Amino acid sequence: MLLGIFLDANYQPLLPAWIIVLSFFFSSTICFFKSTLIIQWKWGWILGSSMIGILIAIGGISNAMRSNSRKVYPALDTSAVLVSITEGPKQGSASNRYLARVYKADQPMPNPILTTYIYIKKTDSSNFVPGDVLLSMTSPQPLKNNANPGSFDYFTYSKRNGIGFTMMLEHPSQYIKISASAPGSKDWTYIVREKILAIIKQHIKNKQNAGLAEAMLIGYREDLDKELLNAYTNTGVVHIIAISGLHLGLIFMLMDLLIRSVAGRKRATWAGLFISLPLLWSFAILTGSSASVIRSAIMFSFIIIGKAIGRKSNGMNSLLGSACVLLLWNPDLRFDLGFQLSYAAVASILLFDQGIKKMVFFKNKAALYLWSMVSITLAAQVLTTPIVIANFHRFPTLFLFTNLVAVPLSSLVLIMEIVLCIVHPFDAIATGLGSAINILIQLMNDHVLLMGNIPFGMIDQIHVSNTMMLLICLYAAAWYFLFTSPDRFVFLCLALLGLALPVVYLIESMQTSKKKEIHVLNTYGATTIVHRHGQYATLVASASLLDNKKKTKELLRQTGLALGIEHWTIQSFPNEPVMINLQEAKQTKPWVLLCHAKSISLNNLKHEIRKETLMLADASTPLWKIKQWEKEAQKLHLRFKSIPEEGPYTIRCHQTQ
Repeated sequence: MLLGIFLDANYQPLLPAWIIVLSFFFSSTICFFKSTLIIQWKWGWILGSSMIGILIAIGGISNAMRSNSRKVYPALDTSAVLVSITEGPKQGSASNRYLARVYKADQPMPNPILTTYIYIKKTDSSNFVPGDVLLSMTSPQPLKNNANPGSFDYFTYSKRNGIGFTMMLEHPSQYIKISASAPGSKDWTYIVREKILAIIKQHIKNKQNAGLAEAMLIGYREDLDKELLNAYTNTGVVHIIAISGLHLGLIFMLMDLLIRSVAGRKRATWAGLFISLPLLWSFAILTGSSASVIRSAIMFSFIIIGKAIGRKSNGMNSLLGSACVLLLWNPDLRFDLGFQLSYAAVASILLFDQGIKKMVFFKNKAALYLWSMVSITLAAQVLTTPIVIANFHRFPTLFLFTNLVAVPLSSLVLIMEIVLCIVHPFDAIATGLGSAINILIQLMNDHVLLMGNIPFGMIDQIHVSNTMMLLICLYAAAWYFLFTSPDRFVFLCLALLGLALPVVYLIESMQTSKKKEIHVLNTYGATTIVHRHGQYATLVASASLLDNKKKTKELLRQTGLALGIEHWTIQSFPNEPVMINLQEAKQTKPWVLLCHAKSISLNNLKHEIRKETLMLADASTPLWKIKQWEKEAQKLHLRFKSIPEEGPYTIRCHQTQ
């Protein structure tokens, strides 16, 4: 099925072509069953091939019909639009971000034409909720792919989620609220979430701990302390904060235990079908329907339904079956990091947990429980580690010791939070329970922060190419098969991969050492130039940027990882109007970079600039001035590029002057 999705995403055949493929393999399957027993015995591979073909065709049809990557966004030919808020607000420092559907205002029966981000500047009257409808004279603008190397690709992320536009409403005069959501029309998830948040804030007095409690119970992250989140991420226990299968599994076990205690074992299966199933899916929807939670909900649904009809469930079949359901619903989930980590962790536990657990035997129950926690934690890391390194370029070395304390504490906190929501009408009990939760969360935070401050607790700046990562994974898989089912073919693969790893590494190192490039980056309000020679580079940046040590450090980390740069030299750039004229020795077309140049006019430079010169305007200049330069360049027939709008620019060179 993933193969079908991959083929459709890369080659984009027409939908009727996939339907023809599906019809062909479906017909061959029917013909096979209608044939004689002799043919079925001799040509049994036809059935297997046909079923594989059906799955490939279903994957292709799913991607063709459901994927946002194939969506064509219409051009807006009107300024007046209706904006119906569907999600939000997401709090920002100066404005709130909403997700909304946009309609053309001049149509009697409007249909939604696109989904967009809405940024509304914070004022006394800018508190909107889902269901509100605004009339705006500002049209949505297409999102621009202008991210620097190594930074978060907001454009691709938004496009995969079906969002291709953005609107900025800075003043109340730009919009009119023409319809407010009725008091009884609010979504039940919004009402329940607000009630739970109010209970947590009332009984957990510490603001930082309350924010963590909100994130753990219902996935609400607006009040979560950023430094605390970084500490949990760096120590490898961020899955505690992110609503995941761990939370849903704990809730499922609690409900199953309660149902069996009240209804008895005979009635528990059908009681679970009509009680556990609705409650599990209600919780999954309430927490935002993330891929990991939906994965867990589908798997537990298979288990509950299987018990009701007298069938035993297989862990790997349930896991892969839930993946098929999710990819049918949204093929773009394959890019979701939560989806990848969730399935990798569960598959890793199913494959490796028993093998690790059998390495050591304990008679003592406490020791056996502790070792089972260790084995599960180690097993989960086998398949998730390559994904973590590929996306975050770091690895927490003390993840085991952090998890051994944080996971039991978080499980206890989650149970107590559920009880708190149930007993909140009884103020005395709720107050005492809230104080206990606050103490446990503080203990968990102190432990995570302590582990995060250990110098060798994190291996950072891990730069591994996709090719090397694939070879390492295949090499590890070859070792696994060598121990489980050794034969000559596996040994040969292991030997070849062992030779390929250093050869590929050497080739990539030689290619990197020969690279000579100049990168003009997109950093708001500052000039940022990276002159790269192999693994060495010079960062030339405005003094205003270099004064912000934290921002500069993050820029060096992201750019270094993306480009393979390990050694940096930093030079300060004056916050003054400058026009840098560079020309590549082996190229005929020079380029000019305009920095902090609000006072410069291209009309005054028309005699000094050659027609083939590429004019670059970086993000140190206000956007209104860049728009003015664009008009002047069109009149003068000059090549012009806006870094803030079109993204960073790269010049590959051999020798620069």
